[in-house]
Amino acid sequence: MPLSKLSRYCLESNSFLVQDIVFGRDCGVHDLNRNRVIDGEFHKKYEKYRMDPQKFFEYTRMSVETFDYILINIQPELEKKVNADRILRAAEKLFLTLRFLSVGMTFKSLAQSYSLGRSTVAKTIYQTLKAIWKKLVIQHMSPKLTSEDLRKISDMFFSRWQFPNCIGAIDGKHFRIQKPPRSGSQYYNYKKFFSMVLQAVSDADYKFSVIEIGGKGKQSDGGTFHFSKFNELLTNNQFNMPPPRTLPGSNILLPHVLIGDEAYPLKTYLMRPFPSSGLDDSKRVFNKRLSRARVTIECAYGIMTNKWRIFLKAIETDTKHAKLIIKVGCLLHNIVREKDGNSDPDFRRYMSSRSTSNQVIASRRNNRATSQAINIRNNFKDYFVTY
Repeated sequence: MPLSKLSRYCLESNSFLVQDIVFGRDCGVHDLNRNRVIDGEFHKKYEKYRMDPQKFFEYTRMSVETFDYILINIQPELEKKVNADRILRAAEKLFLTLRFLSVGMTFKSLAQSYSLGRSTVAKTIYQTLKAIWKKLVIQHMSPKLTSEDLRKISDMFFSRWQFPNCIGAIDGKHFRIQKPPRSGSQYYNYKKFFSMVLQAVSDADYKFSVIEIGGKGKQSDGGTFHFSKFNELLTNNQFNMPPPRTLPGSNILLPHVLIGDEAYPLKTYLMRPFPSSGLDDSKRVFNKRLSRARVTIECAYGIMTNKWRIFLKAIETDTKHAKLIIKVGCLLHNIVREKDGNSDPDFRRYMSSRSTSNQVIASRRNNRATSQAINIRNNFKDYFVTY
């Protein structure tokens, strides 16, 4: 019986499938999934949507060009092993994974849509997420920022947000998760749901420069930061901070700093607002300038969670894979931000309707600042009033 054009294409593009048919091998596929090259969502939509940029974006939350960039980088990693999932092309694995992140569909629902087994879907998604992290993290979210990297971020913060010597805005966010087994109330937060906390730093362009995942929901905001590896690096002068630099147009020499909200302690390397009580005009100016620059981390979280809508509900995996999903979500956010820029519809939509509804950790910790940290903040305050 003659083969259809689609059938010939599927066979010609997959030598393993040809061998299975010729030699009569059982592929171990459920009867309901044997026709996935006809009924599966990838085979019905992928090539069709590539010809329609809007539909492709609506499905994957990125442009065709950005999808292809990621695919080129991870394809060798996804196709280097010959195993039970060999009939899945790298493009299908990425298409499936992005759908998982962009909609937050369950493995069961995706299995039905793609005419695959549930275990194959789960395995494929985890494999693809690991490949994205392995192959693209160095280019788009370097785990080892150099002093020169941080100096460039500082220059951009001053250029865009008029806050000099700022190497990033820091904030924490709770991500809903399923209650881990035998965890008691460790992950149960004050908002009354189970969560894992991400501490992140953004640059001046709403991209993540530092992330640390794993804080348990029960921990206070101060506790999460205080016990983080990131804070340990900062405290021990191991973060490659650029040397102190005079503020533009002045002779005021100050260190480079992070900026955070009231949830964070005042440190020589971390500025927070003045308390709301007893504010004079100069303190209000400082708070306003800090708040304006700190919007970068709020927007980074907002853009990411509105693009990858899996984060708008509980992540239905174990904690190990929840961490993987969160960190790759941050990395993909950076990739799309760099590749699609301000033309990204999700970015434009979020920025035009931005509100303060993002879930931010509230202050619960009484932090005593050193006189040196207080003096540094006062010098920033005086500079903002004068220059």
